[in-house]
Order: sequence, then C-alpha cells, then structure tokens
Amino acid sequence: MSNRDLDQLRNCLDRLKIKENIPTALNEIKSILAYKPAAEAAPTIRNVGISKILFCINKTTKSEAELACDVLKICFDKFEPGEAIRSYISHFMYLLRHERDCVRRLAVDEVYKAITSNVNALPLPQYIDVFVAVAQMICDVDIGIANKAVLITSNLPTEAYPKVLEEMKIALDCNNSAKCNAYEVVMNISSKSYDLFQLCAQERYIDFMVNELNSDDILYQLNILELLSQLAVKPHGINYLVKQGMLQKIADQVKELHSNPFGSLLTPGYMKFFGYIAYHYPKEIFGKYPILLETLFEALDSDDSNLLPVAIDTLGFIGTTIEGKMCLATLGSKYTQNIERLGAIIRNSPSELRIRALRCMGNLISVDKDPNSKVESVDQRITLMTREWFRILSKQPSSMEVLYGICKNPFPDIKLAGLILLDATCQHQWGEELVSRVAGFIEYLLDRTTDFNKECNEAKYDIIKRLASSTAFDKAIIIRLQKYVELGPFYSETTLEVAMDGE
Repeated sequence: MSNRDLDQLRNCLDRLKIKENIPTALNEIKSILAYKPAAEAAPTIRNVGISKILFCINKTTKSEAELACDVLKICFDKFEPGEAIRSYISHFMYLLRHERDCVRRLAVDEVYKAITSNVNALPLPQYIDVFVAVAQMICDVDIGIANKAVLITSNLPTEAYPKVLEEMKIALDCNNSAKCNAYEVVMNISSKSYDLFQLCAQERYIDFMVNELNSDDILYQLNILELLSQLAVKPHGINYLVKQGMLQKIADQVKELHSNPFGSLLTPGYMKFFGYIAYHYPKEIFGKYPILLETLFEALDSDDSNLLPVAIDTLGFIGTTIEGKMCLATLGSKYTQNIERLGAIIRNSPSELRIRALRCMGNLISVDKDPNSKVESVDQRITLMTREWFRILSKQPSSMEVLYGICKNPFPDIKLAGLILLDATCQHQWGEELVSRVAGFIEYLLDRTTDFNKECNEAKYDIIKRLASSTAFDKAIIIRLQKYVELGPFYSETTLEVAMDGE
C-alpha cells in the first residue's frame, strides 16, 4: 500500500477513539482496504493492528458493531485461511465468546474457513482452545451459529476429540435443541472410525441419547431416533446397541406405544428407525425384534393417515434388497396378506397412497435396486416369489391389466409410479411375458404421442430398452423396440418434420 493510504488508514483508526466519528471512520477503512490486493493489505493490517477496530464492537450501537464486524471480515479475508486466527489468537478467543451474535458469527465463520480449507490450518495442541470454544457454540441461541459450530466440530482433526468431547458435554445441560446438536456431532464423528465411536461411547453420549427417549418432548424423541439410526447401520454401532441392551430397550418402548397418548405420533419415527436398520440387517431384526413386524403390519392394516404412508414406505425400503425379500417371504401368509392390502390401496385409495403403494411394490419386485444384484446371480426363489407377489395384487382383472390402466393414467405422478412398477416386473422373464399377453400394452409403450412428461418418457425408455432384448416378443416387435431405443427417449415425428422443412 502507498504511504498515502497507510497514513489515511492510521488517521481513521485514531478517529475511532471519538464515538461520533466511528461510523464515518469505519466506512473509510472499508473503502481503503476492500479492493486492495491481499499481498498489499495483509502486511499493512499486521502493522497497524486490529485492536482499535475491535474496540468498536463493544462501546457502540448494534449497527455500529455490525459495521465493525464488516471491517474485521475485510481484514481477515486478506489473510490465508487460518492465518488471521494464528496471528490474533487472543482476540479470536474473545470474539468466539462475545455477547453479540454478529461478532460470534464473524469468528465462527473464520474458523470454518480455516478448517474447510485445510484441517491442519490450526495445528494441535496450540489451538485446541479454539476447537473447544467452537464445540461449545453448538448451544448458541443463534441457529446459524450453532449449525456452523456443528459442521466445524464434526470435521476436526482426530486428535482434538478427546478434549472436545469432554468439554462439549456442557450441551447436555442445555435445552433439547442444543442436546440434539451435540448428538449430531457425535453421530457424525462416530461414523468415521471405530476408535472415534469408542471415544463417544466412553464419554457416555450414546447412553444419554437412549435414556432421553423417555422424554415427553415428541419432536426431541423423533430427532434422537433419526440420529441413532445413522449409528445403528454401522457394524460397530449395531453391535454396541445390541450388546448394551439398548436396541431391546428401544423395542420395549415400541410395545408401550399402544398405551402412550402420543403413540400415533411416535410410532412412525420408531417404524422408520427399525426399518432403516432392517434394510441393512433384516435377519437380525426379524429374528430378535418381532415387535417391528407386528407394528408395521398393524399400521399397514390401519387407515391412520399418520401411520399408513410411513408403513408403506418402510415395507418397500426393507424389501429393496434380496435378503430383505427373502426374510419377508419367510413370514408366509402374514406377509402376503399385506401384499393384498397394497393391491387394494393401488386400486381404490387416494392418489398419494396409490403412488406410495406402487413405489413400494416396485421395490419389492425389483432386483436391480439391490447393490449386490450386480455381482451376484439372482436366486431362482426370488423369481418365483416376486411373480407370486405380483399375481396377488389383483385377481380380476389381472395385476398386469391393472398396471396397464395405471400407466395410461393422465396424471404424470401416478403414471410414473406405474412405470416404475412396470420396470421392476420387466426385470424378470415372467414380467416380460405378462406384458406380451396384455392386448395393446406394447403398442401403448411404443406410441410416442402418449407422454409429454420428461420423467415418464425416461422411465418408459428404460422399460423398452429392457424389452428390446427379451425373448417374450416376436421378431417384428423386437425390431420396433430396438428402433425406439436407437432413436432415444425424446424423439418425435414433429422433430423430424421441422428438420425436413428447414432443409
């Protein structure tokens, strides 16, 4: 910076001593520094210091404090990420604990910038106090600051966590929002490694979470369940919950939901929790915690608008994997009765439920959605089971005739759900054969004038791509299917006509 700029900057800083001059002087400092290259500005800022600007965040009005924060941000932005904190560490510790939210926000944003640019920008153990201070800011009354603190604390160097987790316990004496922020941090870092999970368990955060499920705060309970489900799908997480009896404790709470006045509000959360675990570990959940299935099937048999949609989604989620399908099949008539129930919903319910039920059946019939299906051949039992499940959906008219009618529905959301189920059936030889037997179905699929919705066009194209290599159709149909695939999902005769007219 030129000597003239430097003199002007010093003059402005001196004028900050007089209260009446503060707004004007701060704005002039902004003008001097804002557009100066970092290479010029940073040495000058180090030379003159920031103490006089910091003074303005206390002895001024809120608007003047915010203006001072703007000036400080400009100063900090002239440094490399983390450099301002290292240069002014005592000032930063003060800023992180300041009573004004604009000041705390400035400080926490600077820490976030440092950590996200380089996790070692603030090396340990020198800057452990910064990390502890930020971790305790998960209790901040300002939601934006608290959320930023959660992000930072979830991504610290591993060696910071023994001290940080110990000091973060202050949140467990705060309100439920602060507690949930602490739990979120714990779940985030527990998923990174077994050692970090062990550290969280030793600090008894997980025990505290499970015990808090006895809270009268419904939303708080549901938040805890959602967070615990993230832990439970990790091998070390599910093992800990089982060995400590925590999963059984949660299952016992499900049994008591019938007598709980808020049971209908809590049941969807517990269903989602166990459903999420059952997706990953169906054998274990089905075998050891039958209350899940009892609750799920009761909900499927009900007309409760809170329970039924979640139950449909949960059943479809569990049955997405091959192992999940096999476990459901072992339930025999208990399960097939619910397939009949899905069929009734598909035929006779309001649109939202019909769409959910169609997508659920799509998951139950599909084999491609299981990640392992790409590397393992599909068990013949799956082929037989899924064919029977599809048949059960409707006796008269047949399931495929019902599905044909749904695919012709003029409403795109229902049509798309129908096409998703059709795609699932066409992953099987029996599905391709059923399509070939329904008069007009293949002609409808090949008709490009019936769909104007992008998602429906893409879904139909995927189905035709499957059918183009099928043995269920004669040669003439296969040629038409292959031609459709060759031209792509969005080809139309009008496109061709316009192109020819242009020539």
